[in-house]
Amino acid sequence: MLRRFAGQVPGGIRMKPNPIRQCWHSGHCALGTFIFSTDAATVEIAGASGFDFAVIDLEHAPLGIADAAHHVRAANAAGIGALARVPHADAGTIGRLLDLGAHGIMLAHFGRDVEAARAFGAMLRYAPKGERPSCTGVRAADYGLANFGSYVAEADRDLIGIGLIEDIEVLPRLDALLADTGLDAVMPGPGDLATSMGLYGQPGHPRVRQAVREVIDAARRAGIRAGMYLNSPAEITDWLPHGLDIFVYLIDTKVLAQAYAGAAAAMRAALPTARPG
Repeated sequence: MLRRFAGQVPGGIRMKPNPIRQCWHSGHCALGTFIFSTDAATVEIAGASGFDFAVIDLEHAPLGIADAAHHVRAANAAGIGALARVPHADAGTIGRLLDLGAHGIMLAHFGRDVEAARAFGAMLRYAPKGERPSCTGVRAADYGLANFGSYVAEADRDLIGIGLIEDIEVLPRLDALLADTGLDAVMPGPGDLATSMGLYGQPGHPRVRQAVREVIDAARRAGIRAGMYLNSPAEITDWLPHGLDIFVYLIDTKVLAQAYAGAAAAMRAALPTARPG
C-alpha cells in the first residue's frame, strides 16, 4: 500500500549522521581509501573490507559528477562515509557534490591560492554562515521530501572540510590560514610536498617528514584535526603517537595493481626455470 508522508520521509534515503564524525565522537580514528575507479563496486568493497569512508577523487581520476553520484550511493549502501577530493575551490562543483549527499570535501593544494582557501569553508555552509547554493529538490534533501530547515541545520553541523597541504610554500602562512578558514581538518600530502621541494618520489625524505610534522603541529595549534596518507598499512604505527584522527590508505587501482603484481611474481617464482619446448 502506498504510504503518504507530510513533509518528511521517516529515515530518508541518505545515511545520517556523518560516519566520519561518528568515528571521532566515539574516540576512534577514521580509516579511508581513495577511489579512482569509475565502478562503484570499489566503494562497496571498501565498505565490506572495514573502511569507514571512501574519498571520491575528482582531481587525478577520470571521474565526473555522474560517477560521484554512483559512488555516494554505494557508500550509503555500504554504511560508510563519502568524501570528494576536488582540485579547485569551485563553489559550483562543491555545491553539486554536497547536493548529491557527499559527507564532506577535500580541497587539493589548500593554501596555494590564499583567497580560494579563505572562501572554501563558506562553500560548505548555508547562509548566514556561508555561501552554499540552496535547492530543496536535491538528493541530500531527499529530493524535496525532507524538511529543508532541518536538513540545513544537519548539513551545517555534520559536513566536513579538509585541506590537503601539498606545497612547501604554504607552510609559513598555514597558521594564519587555519585561523581564518573554518576547516575541520588538514592532511599533509607527502608525495606532493616532496615534489614541491624538488624531491620527486621521495615522500619519506627527512625534509618531507619534517614538513609533514609542521602541518600536524599547525593543526594542533589551530585546534582542528589532522590526518595522514599511508602508502602501506605498516606506516600507521609511525604516526599514531601524533594523535591523528584520519588515515587514508592508498588508491583502489594501486591496491589492485600491487596485489596483481605480487600474485604474478609469486606464481612465476613457483614455475620451473624452463620447460622443454
